[in-house]
Amino acid sequence: MSKTLRGALWMGGAVLSFCAMAIAARQLLKHLGTFEILFFRTAVALLIVLAFALRTGIATLRTRRFGLHLWRNGVHLGGQASWVYAIGALPLATVFAIEFTSPIWTAVLAVLFLGEHMNRGRAVMLALGLAGVLVILRPGLGVFQPAALVMLAGSLFFAIQFIGTKKLSATESPMAVLFWMSVIQT
Repeated sequence: MSKTLRGALWMGGAVLSFCAMAIAARQLLKHLGTFEILFFRTAVALLIVLAFALRTGIATLRTRRFGLHLWRNGVHLGGQASWVYAIGALPLATVFAIEFTSPIWTAVLAVLFLGEHMNRGRAVMLALGLAGVLVILRPGLGVFQPAALVMLAGSLFFAIQFIGTKKLSATESPMAVLFWMSVIQT
């Protein structure tokens, strides 16, 4: 199997799992609170990561940057809590449209905190992306929903944690990033 096909299959699986997670969160919110759902999500993730860590070796879980893990995962937890809350309060299309602002925020934050460059082409693409989100959300044309602001904050939290992940990935293994995320959030 080619790397391209394998990558496409992984992406397809990721999209399906995110859709399933959104549907499951919406159903679970009828019986559980946001933080209970997040506890079970991260506890299961921790078990999966530990199973992989046993295969790759416990040494891959070591970290020298626990403070950055703690900060990144606190922000990520805020993003996840915002997302789960919004899943229960808004139509799914609205949640995902707002969530699509995360790459826009990430690009802006990468310029500010990672020293990446913003050229005219990137600026135009970011503006078009934001315009697309605004077309979907139609601000001012309907009843304002405060949950939309919660999800917008969640998208910003996700962008901040992407920057933290980029910083961590310079020195930490992917297994360590996943492991400490699961431990801290659980």
